[in-house]
Amino acid sequence: MSSGVVYKGSGLSSIDAKGRTTIPSVLRDSVQQSSGGNTLYVGRHSSLPCLVGIGLEELHEIKSDIQERRSAANARADEFDKEVAGASGSSIFDVNFEASGRFVLHPMLKFFSKLEDSAFFFGTIGNFLIWNPEIFLNEGPSEFDAQKDELRFWQQEHGRRAK
Repeated sequence: MSSGVVYKGSGLSSIDAKGRTTIPSVLRDSVQQSSGGNTLYVGRHSSLPCLVGIGLEELHEIKSDIQERRSAANARADEFDKEVAGASGSSIFDVNFEASGRFVLHPMLKFFSKLEDSAFFFGTIGNFLIWNPEIFLNEGPSEFDAQKDELRFWQQEHGRRAK
């Protein structure tokens, strides 16, 4: 594993009837670096209608952050519920992916993110997000307007390839 992995770039992937999709190559190397192999961790975003993808390194950072918050709360004699702090773990799934980046989305993840026939991936430095393209364009925060333009580019590129 390598310290300081950065998730950057974007891409659009199709999703087949069995839920298979592909991590865009621009993100795949970062995931492999973080995990030391072909495992990805995908979970439900805490406040947006999308998924979050991380590698093993980032998963360990989340655990360390919870432990640090617990220690800080103990030092202040404040209550801290580590189960509540770590409850997001219930929607994080280990996903093995092929060398090509292809993997199967868990049905629960597809349900929460409303993913259908395509997925828009983009890096956010410390992780990457996976959105239903239509939901992203219509409901994504205005802070992601530049990424919406990237999605439009990828949609146009995919349209050209289909012809």
